[in-house]
Amino acid sequence: MKISYNWLNRFINLELPLEEICEKLTMSGLEVEHIVKTESIKGGLKNLVVGHVLTKEKHPDADKLNKTTVDIGNDTILNIVCGAPNVDAGQKVVVAPVGTTLYTDEGSFDIKKAKIRGEVSEGMICGENEIGLGSDTSGIMVLDSSLSPGTLLTDIYTIESDHQLEIAIIPNRGDAISHMGVARELQALTGEKYRKPSIERIDDRGQMRVDVSILDAKATPRYSGITITGVEVKESPDWLKKRLQSIDLKPINNVVDITNFIQHEIGQPLHAFDYNRISGNKIEARYAKPGEKLITLDEEERELTAEHLIIADANKPLALAGVLGGIDSGVSSATRTIFIESAYFNPAAVRKTAKSFGLNTDASYRFERGTDPEMVNFALIRAVNLILEEAGGEIASEVVDVYPELLEPRQIEIKLDALNAFVGHEIPEEDAIRILQSLEIKIKANNNQNLFLEVPRYRPDVERPVDIYEEILRVYGFDSIPIPQKVNYVPSVIAKDSPNKTKTKVSEYLSNIGFNEIMNNSLVASKLYSEEELAEAVYMLNPLSQDMDVLRMELVNSALGAVAYNVNRKNTNLKFYEFGKTYFKRNGKYEELESLQLTFSGDRYPEHWSTKSEKATADELLAVAANIFKKLNIAPKQLDKLVTVSTITKQQMKAHGLKQEVISVHIDWDACLKMANSTIQLKDIPVFPIVRRDLSLVLDKSTSYAEVEKIAKQTLQQVLTDILLFDVYEGKPLEENQKSFAVAFFLYNPKKTMEDKEIDTLMVKLITNFETNLNAIIRK
Repeated sequence: MKISYNWLNRFINLELPLEEICEKLTMSGLEVEHIVKTESIKGGLKNLVVGHVLTKEKHPDADKLNKTTVDIGNDTILNIVCGAPNVDAGQKVVVAPVGTTLYTDEGSFDIKKAKIRGEVSEGMICGENEIGLGSDTSGIMVLDSSLSPGTLLTDIYTIESDHQLEIAIIPNRGDAISHMGVARELQALTGEKYRKPSIERIDDRGQMRVDVSILDAKATPRYSGITITGVEVKESPDWLKKRLQSIDLKPINNVVDITNFIQHEIGQPLHAFDYNRISGNKIEARYAKPGEKLITLDEEERELTAEHLIIADANKPLALAGVLGGIDSGVSSATRTIFIESAYFNPAAVRKTAKSFGLNTDASYRFERGTDPEMVNFALIRAVNLILEEAGGEIASEVVDVYPELLEPRQIEIKLDALNAFVGHEIPEEDAIRILQSLEIKIKANNNQNLFLEVPRYRPDVERPVDIYEEILRVYGFDSIPIPQKVNYVPSVIAKDSPNKTKTKVSEYLSNIGFNEIMNNSLVASKLYSEEELAEAVYMLNPLSQDMDVLRMELVNSALGAVAYNVNRKNTNLKFYEFGKTYFKRNGKYEELESLQLTFSGDRYPEHWSTKSEKATADELLAVAANIFKKLNIAPKQLDKLVTVSTITKQQMKAHGLKQEVISVHIDWDACLKMANSTIQLKDIPVFPIVRRDLSLVLDKSTSYAEVEKIAKQTLQQVLTDILLFDVYEGKPLEENQKSFAVAFFLYNPKKTMEDKEIDTLMVKLITNFETNLNAIIRK
């Protein structure tokens, strides 16, 4: 949110330095992110001077250009080529000499000495639109003839300097989204009283009443309006344009600008309808009917559903309530009678409508965070006062105020002892009461122990005693709470096999071998899944966007997104792991399953002269998974049940814009936690020698190492302590469909030294089983 410091000073007298004001706001929760110095005219008319046109003659090589000589004072005569049709000798004009910077809506440009069609031009004679003094584009700006050449324009026109504050508003502080709201906050922080804008009583009579009906009082608790006829829609006065431009708003016309001005002044959005476009002199605040359509002010046609809150007349929708008006009922230069809307809409209803269309307007930004229902009529009368003053006309109806059920202010009882316990420091009672009063929280009763309070309606976020304590604390100042000399600490007892401890152990292992942990949003786009998969999806009722409309059902797409993000930034060798939940709706019940996803992409090792560039493989990821099982004391036979290599389709790669190969493995983490055992298993140091025997097996290419390992374990059983694949070979003299495994077998008998005869018998048996079951050829 942008705040003009000069505008803010109209609400409250600020004598503290700007930096201190910003520090106080930031420490209280309204973080000032940026401070930008601004001027009422961009560029501040710097270096622009009055010039006297001495001569004018046609350019020899251009029909629409003129050669002029211009006196800019100090005995300086400039040759300037000018294309304006109204330039003439004897005029006093605005001149931008060489070196001047001029500003436009698109940016800025510097005036340089140049040749234009062969003629030297040493500056520029300016029009009012080119220097920010108006919008006339028909020609140059002609000044008063009494002005002296060389006079600086800054001596003729007053330039107002200002500072624009950009404040980050957290979702619960809808009360602060206006200049008055920030002034009210500063009242509490500085002790200086703030002032509300003044309004004048209106004579609300007339025959052009618009009947208002609210069909859902929960969605629209209050709706007010009034008709004004005889208005003249025209350009806004300078004071109004400057106020809007000070916060980077573009003026449109006097009526629309007044509604925008009030919105940013006191935080109440307003909307002006063309009265003659309201069918049946009737306004309905209701939900849309399926099939209804509305073309909004951004010229987009919107398909409406029963979830969209709208404003309608007797026949058709007119606006998205609290979000955006319709183009057909908006105010134009031909409008003479207007109906002004001021309402309080339910924040959730507005949020749902805005998010479904991907809209975020100034009005929805405020309504979504909660406006003040008591400000509805105040803002309406303020608008009437300003419109009558700046657009003329007369009131043509009474104020129509439909307020079915009064929204009562919330009442909360707090205990001063509980406040001090919450803060950890004793805040004097008089300070707490002063802070509450400065926040406009009324004290209905006080017995020196308990306070019975009434919270203003513009603070819907203050619901419980703890919310009051937080309000007192942030105004009292976090830095006013002394740091205690001692800190009491009771160490927490973590269970031996707690899930977090197990997760930490695995995380440390993966990080130590070069993996980076990633954490992704659980909300993803439904377009990533097939219709069959979406049958079990958990949809968001009010998605932030179409890319975040379902809860994820796997972690692969999250990993692919992280890979794509890094690859696009030239970081191509990637090892990721992510612990995360997946979500399903099965048989009417919701399920949350936790998984561990391991992902490889790119080369196995970083680029270096000492290592050969090799691509990572799925086998390596499976080996990492096997090591995780070892650390958790999970039997190796569970690997096939709990670990799967994720299938990554071409469609998924295309959706993420990936061309680089990605390998990913999914581990059922819930099952791992159930099987994990942190008990340390001790083994005796071998008393007898461990025997190694090597075999070179020629196998069919389709035979996996897992099959070799399985047969070895079945054959050698308890005697086999370890098995190692130390070489894989393909090529001549082997056949095309063959490969060779070189495998080492480690044998040990805990009761005695194994003899050659016993070892040979076991190896013969093993070779026989390889030949029988795998059609292996033993290379000798």
